[in-house]
Amino acid sequence: MAFWARQAWLAICEHERDMIRRFASGVFGSVEGSVRALGDHGRYPRNQVERVIKSLVRNPPLSFVLVEQDGKRILQAGDVPEALALTKDAGEVFGDDLSVFWRKVRLQDDPQAEAQANGAVSGRLLDLTLGKSDQILALGIRPPSDRPGIRGPVRELIVTLVGALLFMGASMMAWIMTIRRNLLAEQLEVEQARHEHLEELGMAAAGLAHETRNPLGIILGLAQQIARDPREPEESRAIVEHIIDEVDKAAARLGDFMTFARQRKANAAPLDARRVVAKVGEVLQPDFDRAGVGLALDCPSLSVVADEEMLQQVLVNLLLNSLRASAAGTTVTVRLVRHGALATLTVADQGAGIPPKLLPNICKPYVTGRADGHGLGLAIVKRLVEEHGWRISVASQIGQGTSVTISGIRLSPSEEVGA
Repeated sequence: MAFWARQAWLAICEHERDMIRRFASGVFGSVEGSVRALGDHGRYPRNQVERVIKSLVRNPPLSFVLVEQDGKRILQAGDVPEALALTKDAGEVFGDDLSVFWRKVRLQDDPQAEAQANGAVSGRLLDLTLGKSDQILALGIRPPSDRPGIRGPVRELIVTLVGALLFMGASMMAWIMTIRRNLLAEQLEVEQARHEHLEELGMAAAGLAHETRNPLGIILGLAQQIARDPREPEESRAIVEHIIDEVDKAAARLGDFMTFARQRKANAAPLDARRVVAKVGEVLQPDFDRAGVGLALDCPSLSVVADEEMLQQVLVNLLLNSLRASAAGTTVTVRLVRHGALATLTVADQGAGIPPKLLPNICKPYVTGRADGHGLGLAIVKRLVEEHGWRISVASQIGQGTSVTISGIRLSPSEEVGA
């Protein structure tokens, strides 16, 4: 494209030069004819010659006319550059502001031979005698600023370039959009296949967990019968109680695993966040009281868009995690803060904190800082949060506590509930 544009521009410039050459050739002929017409047996009245060439110079684009003979300027009109040097018999120099053309001319033949042939001898003394020597006639041509000779070709070149660039741009955009569409289609297919695979795994895992809970229920029922039988020795009943505890733990973990494996869609609707937080706090308050841990709820009455069941599960998991990490005498705080059309929910404790090496992966399944933990609580929370389109972040310091923040909670289109 650049090569073609350069070649087209060179052709336009050459076309303009040809026009200037043709104009110069015509001026050469006019000057020679006019000077020859004024000659009188080799003598030329300077004032008449100067009047003629000055009249020519007054017509643009001609800038000057110069006549040299034997290296000397014998006649000039117009703005002749002082540094102009005509080193050859003929030549041309093109410039942006001024183009110069010169060539050798013979304005008059041998004046003596002409006088003898005519049988006349002039007794008048005229100002300019050219004699036998050849002359150099130079012309200066200054093209007009608007350069009408190339206006049309340049306009055509610009239109062609703009059209070509627009076509290339449109082709490039179409090519990019095609590639982008293909990439998105491939990503969509991969994501769809991955989603279907996860659904299959989730269904298989949920089915396995469900089938496992049935024999666990039978084991639990038998163990409870044995524990209630007074005929059994005390030592046997103690072992059975231990079996019951382990079955309860296994059943609880299976329940968490089934919750994590189950694919759920958020049924979001406007709800009063303070009411949901207060309800969860009321349910868990006895657990906090038994552990000697305070529970502070700082939640204004805001109408948020969320799935109520999922939001309750998020709060339960976060509060239970904080409770297990907290010592007696500390406090767990739930705070809801509005930020324009969004809100932020934070659950913060003053517990033991999370080790720095675990913090980047703490929301992944089976990552836990407790020896008796199974690492599904925060993983479930993360999945429920992302299902709403929210964001979760965890900050923690050893010995100072942990803060889990859920941001991007969208408020209801209606005004906030209450004050």
